[in-house]
Amino acid sequence: MMRKNHLTSFQSAIYRDKGSKFIGYTYEVFDASEIQPILDQLKKEHLAARHWCYAYRLGETGERQRSNDDGEPAGTGGRPILNAIDQFNLSNTFVVVVRYFGGTLLGVRGLIDAYGGAAQAALELCEKVPLPKLRQLRISCGYEHFSEIQKVMNELGLKPQLNADQTALIIHFEGDVDLIEPAQKRFEGLHYVKILSIDEEIK
Repeated sequence: MMRKNHLTSFQSAIYRDKGSKFIGYTYEVFDASEIQPILDQLKKEHLAARHWCYAYRLGETGERQRSNDDGEPAGTGGRPILNAIDQFNLSNTFVVVVRYFGGTLLGVRGLIDAYGGAAQAALELCEKVPLPKLRQLRISCGYEHFSEIQKVMNELGLKPQLNADQTALIIHFEGDVDLIEPAQKRFEGLHYVKILSIDEEIK
């Protein structure tokens, strides 16, 4: 599966149609509990607005998502915003589009274009980078081999946590899959290293 991207900057953009103004706001979020405080703040800032439609996608694979039309006809607000998020292959992303009503009804097609257009315009301005895929790896080795292990760690840029018992070192690594997978392969090739556990995904 293609790795998701995430935002590294907050942006906003305006879309206008027949007197109505749609303001798109983008946020990087990591949990659904962050959504309501952002909405509450935007509603305080835009007291005269009519609608605050939004969508978000969360998780390493974007498996958690929601869209909200906030009183607009079903599928005309939140869904176009979510489609804009997906167009950029994003996760851990929350987008709100605030609407000021201009007095003219836009119809279903017009609303879809406006909400999606405001979201897309704001997202286009954002810097995007690949979303980290965090993995964990635990190994053990004798004290006499730690210098060789340390050499591998330095070559791969790994920063471990160390625990010790009377007979061996227990070394715990956590990091992006692009670091952990090469480390796992290197350690599997060393006869004095024992792989204790490999966590496929950190939630």
